[in-house]
Amino acid sequence: MNNEKNLYPVKYKKRYGYIDNKGNVVIECKFNDAQEFEGELAIVSIDEKCGFINKDGEFIIEPKYDEVKQFNEGFAVIKLDGKKGYINLNGDLIVEPKYEEANSFIEGRASVKKGYMWGYIDRQGTEVVKPNFLDANDFSEGLAAVQIGGKIAYIDKNGKIIIDAIYDYAYEFNSGMASVCANGKYGYIDNKGKTIIPLKYAVCGEFSEGLAPIEMREKYGFINLSGEIIIKPKFQWADNFYNGTAVICENEKYGCIDKNGSNTISAKFEEIDIMSEGLIAVQIGEKWGYIDSTGKIIIEPNFEEAYGFVDGIARVEVGKRIGYINKLGEYVWKLQS
Repeated sequence: MNNEKNLYPVKYKKRYGYIDNKGNVVIECKFNDAQEFEGELAIVSIDEKCGFINKDGEFIIEPKYDEVKQFNEGFAVIKLDGKKGYINLNGDLIVEPKYEEANSFIEGRASVKKGYMWGYIDRQGTEVVKPNFLDANDFSEGLAAVQIGGKIAYIDKNGKIIIDAIYDYAYEFNSGMASVCANGKYGYIDNKGKTIIPLKYAVCGEFSEGLAPIEMREKYGFINLSGEIIIKPKFQWADNFYNGTAVICENEKYGCIDKNGSNTISAKFEEIDIMSEGLIAVQIGEKWGYIDSTGKIIIEPNFEEAYGFVDGIARVEVGKRIGYINKLGEYVWKLQS
């Protein structure tokens, strides 16, 4: 088998397996549950125990865990007897299950919860930051937001406080800046804690493609990295830019704009997803279908749920039945419950 091909989980006669993008069953439907492949591995379960298979359907890590998460940075969270630990890609137990909660490794650190407090471990399983925090987020650009008392601070990978606990909310760093909130107002700081865009907004989103959505006087617009308003606040809601397009809401309907603030797709849909392989899933009335970049309906709204296209096919749902369609709207895997 060409392991570069995408495979998709399907259900048949109460068992799960995988198909290719032509609808051919390439991994037998024999699992109690099956998740999507991330890279070369997928999580499956047999008799309520979880493990990992490759794209040939072979167990790389035997199903012996109560719960597992996908691998990240070479490690996966596992759960046994109510406690969580970590394994490596060989299935070796790197960190014994001893934590109440455990998150994926990001930038060489993973946040773990012992008792009621959070700290961080390194790739060797050493607690490099003792569990002293009420909450602990992932690292981003070398810093992580942690809760101390009722406020949020930022620490480095050794646990040193770099930015004092003065914020009510604080988010990940991106492009050297992070959105923070104090006294009900949002703005942006740099990685030294200096305010670089004043805390004056009702909401601040993450920067993407040089722009970030902000809310002023109950309307959304966009600012640039210097804090200049590039798209005047006039929308009921706005999302981040993705490939030059952002989803916006006007009068309870959704559409898309470009970086000039001009509508590329009229706000007339109940909901709208991001573009995938040239098509966008949209909700029209109670059903979902697909449009192109101009807003033209390509696949009629016949589904209760519709997902993005991957390698030419997309998952759709009608009731509890799941199927896969191609870009012509034809089923390559008919709806199965």
